[in-house]
Amino acid sequence: MSGPAREGRPERDDFPSPPEGGPDLVAGPNAVLAALKSRPGACRALMLAEGRRLNAALEEILALARGLGLPVKRFPRRYLDRLYDRDRHQGLLAVFDARVYVNFEDFAEKLPAQGPALLLVLDRVEDPGNLGALMRSALVFGAAGVITPRERSAPLTPAALRAAAGAADHLPLARAVNLRRALESLQKMGFWILGAEGRGGRSLFDFTFPPRSALVLGSEGRGLSPLIKKTCDALLEIPQQNQLVSSLNVSAAGAVLLAEYFRQLSAGQRQKRRAPFPRPGP
Repeated sequence: MSGPAREGRPERDDFPSPPEGGPDLVAGPNAVLAALKSRPGACRALMLAEGRRLNAALEEILALARGLGLPVKRFPRRYLDRLYDRDRHQGLLAVFDARVYVNFEDFAEKLPAQGPALLLVLDRVEDPGNLGALMRSALVFGAAGVITPRERSAPLTPAALRAAAGAADHLPLARAVNLRRALESLQKMGFWILGAEGRGGRSLFDFTFPPRSALVLGSEGRGLSPLIKKTCDALLEIPQQNQLVSSLNVSAAGAVLLAEYFRQLSAGQRQKRRAPFPRPGP
């Protein structure tokens, strides 16, 4: 049975040390509210900055906290600044159980055996901000999940969760021990492995996406690793109007690729809906 939220100001020696790994910190009213609604059982506590004024979003959060029996404590703003980037927490942090990564094998078993499906695969993307931004784009454009290697891959840090803007609560993040073998397994399931190439690939806008596509993006500075590039069924290049910069960064490139797959899939579905009904027989 849930009880009221417990709110109070801890004594100075009750200030906890900033967490290092383990729990997820979710910052700001909008992100906390979304996380509470999607993962209510995973929240452990709310932390409010002293002097933080109530508004509609915060009142809704506190009402949810009361229903869940969550402790709500107030801390000096400087302590929240220690835990999270200054001015980004907006006077509110929530402590959640750390998200559990999905094993690639378990993730692959749950993929639909037939029909359209979109996956995003990240090869050595090590910047947490890029990981979060890519997860956000993947969710927006309908990807079934994101796959990364277990080693040399960005973790879901607070920076990644902030960039994901809630996408990490809804999109599986699968980790593969061997990314090349994982891609080969996807090929056996009917997926085309499509790598993003800065130069020398086929133009994205002249390419027709297969319904089952896995888009592979390489590291921020080096692109796709040689073994992963050899595993790809096709390499795609995003055409540029202006060559003053070498290419888009990985999160922007990923958004373009995902959006183009979504555009083509949506256009195909609209075309099917526009097909005339057969004339009735005599």
